[in-house]
Amino acid sequence: MNDKLNRLTDKVSMLHPSGEAGDEIVWKAAATDLGVVSFPADYRAFVAAFGAGSFEDSLFVSVPRPGESAAPLTVGRLPDEVLRSDVLDAWQWTEDGPRHRLEDMLVWGETNGADALCWVTSDPDPDRWPVAVWARQSGGWAVYECGMTEFIARVLEGDFDECPLSVTTLWRRGSARFLNFREEERFLDEGVDPWTGESTDPFAGLE
Repeated sequence: MNDKLNRLTDKVSMLHPSGEAGDEIVWKAAATDLGVVSFPADYRAFVAAFGAGSFEDSLFVSVPRPGESAAPLTVGRLPDEVLRSDVLDAWQWTEDGPRHRLEDMLVWGETNGADALCWVTSDPDPDRWPVAVWARQSGGWAVYECGMTEFIARVLEGDFDECPLSVTTLWRRGSARFLNFREEERFLDEGVDPWTGESTDPFAGLE
């Protein structure tokens, strides 16, 4: 697990090093809330170090929030309307369709291109959950035999045949900055864009 996490953390820096990072999760309650035994070890370690937030304001990582399913950046199952939709039951590789069920998807992230990033939770061992991606511009779901931190590291390295996401901000970038969601909220409450340092007031400087 440490090797998988280190493969990613070696490439990541905090956008604001002195700012907030990491989230405390009651993992047993979160697992019960979402109907799983536990969560992958690399993901739990990532959440402890970084928490909910985004890489380059492009790829967003969620955390479990028992009893707060509507909160921003919250891990959850696919909505019922998705499960009922034939359109979203499409697979880039036809052999994946019979092997996986949408009901087993647990969404841990998203992109600013509206891609969904999930685990397939059918295996009783969370450390064996593969990553499934619904890439809006790629014709359906694709399943990758790696965990969450390894998946992001491989995107940064360009270690797939092609970019698995609809947005290419992180593809072959080599490294990325991460911003914790709470830290982002603090900046925005102060009227400052945390990524640019500029005012969020469109009329600033016009007096």
